[in-house]
Amino acid sequence: MSNTPLAKYSKSKNTEYEEYSASKIIRNLIEFSINDSANKISIKIERNGLSLIEIKNNGNGLSSKDLAESVENNSVTLNNNQNIFLNLSKISNLEIISKEKDKTRGSLLKITNDKIQPIKECYADIGTKISLKDIFYNDNEKRTNPENFIEDDIKNTIFNYALAFPNINFLAKLNNTSIINTPIEDKFSKDKIISRISKVFDNKIAKSLIKEQLETEKIKIKIYYTNKKQVSKKKNNQYIIVNNKPARFQEIKRAFNDIYRKSFEVDGYPSFFIFLNYNENLVDRKKVEKMTKGLILKSFSKQIYEFDKDKKNKNNLIKSVFNFHKNFQLTESKNGIIIKNNKNNKKVEISISNIKNLFK
Repeated sequence: MSNTPLAKYSKSKNTEYEEYSASKIIRNLIEFSINDSANKISIKIERNGLSLIEIKNNGNGLSSKDLAESVENNSVTLNNNQNIFLNLSKISNLEIISKEKDKTRGSLLKITNDKIQPIKECYADIGTKISLKDIFYNDNEKRTNPENFIEDDIKNTIFNYALAFPNINFLAKLNNTSIINTPIEDKFSKDKIISRISKVFDNKIAKSLIKEQLETEKIKIKIYYTNKKQVSKKKNNQYIIVNNKPARFQEIKRAFNDIYRKSFEVDGYPSFFIFLNYNENLVDRKKVEKMTKGLILKSFSKQIYEFDKDKKNKNNLIKSVFNFHKNFQLTESKNGIIIKNNKNNKKVEISISNIKNLFK
C-alpha cells in the first residue's frame, strides 16, 4: 500500500463531529479489545486524551490484510463497528501494531497527516496496540476547547468496563497517574463483583455493600449498595451495567437516589452497582425498571428495620420505625396501615397482605 491520501476531514452534515469524545473513543477501543478475546487491556491517556489515547490488548491480533481492510472506505469487518480506525484516523495520527498468535512477526499501520503509510512487518507482542496521537491536530479550535475530553468521564468509562468484566485484567494510567490495576478475579472467589469493586474503588466501600438479587426465567437483577453510614456525597460511584455493558438507565438511577434519600433522610448519594441481564429484544425495559425499583424498595424497607435496631427505643418498634422520618406518620387501620405525608396531607393505605408480600 503506497502513501494514500484520505479525504480531508470536514464538519459536513453527514458526519457528526461532536461524536468524538474521549470516553466514546475509549469505549469503542475497549470493546474492540474484548471482542478480540483479550483478557488483559492496558490503557494510557495523556492530557485527557488530546495528546494520546493508547490501548493495548493481548487478544487474537490482526493480520496485515485485516489492517489494510480496516481503513478502507467500505470496511465493515471489525466487530461490526464500521470504519472504526478510518474514522479515528481523520481526527488523529493513528498507529496500529498487531500480531496474531500463530505468527512470528507483527504488522505496523500508520496514518499521519491524512496519509496511509505502507503496512510494514515489525516486532510485536501478541495482540493489538492502538495509539491515537495529537487528537484534533487538524482543528485548532476543537483542540483548545475540548468539551468532550473530561477526566471524570474517562475514569467512569474505564471503571464501568472493569466492573462489567472481572475476567479481564485492566491497567490504566491517566495523565501520568495510575487509576486502576485490577488482576483477573480468582475463579474461586466467593463474589467476583465485590472483589472487583474493592480493587476498583476501595475495601471500605466493598465491605459496606448490601447485596440484593432477584432472578426470574427472563430477568436477572443484582444490586450492591452502601448503607446509610457510608454515604458518598457525590454521584460518581453509581454504575448500572446491562448485559455486560455500561448503560445509562436514568430512570433507575433517579429512583434509587430518590427512594434512598427519602428513606434514610440524607442529603448525599450512596455508592451503588446494579447489574441487569435480560433479552432486550424480548423483555420490555419498563418491566425491568419496575422489578428493579421493587427490589430496591424491599431492601430499603428491611434496612429501615435494621436502622431502628440501633436505637434505644425498642419498646415501640413499629412507631419509631415509621416516624423516624419527620414528614410521615403511621396509623393502624382495619385493613392494614395508613401512611400520611404531613407535608401535603396525603394518605396511602397499605394492606396487611401487601406488607407480607414485601418481606417474602
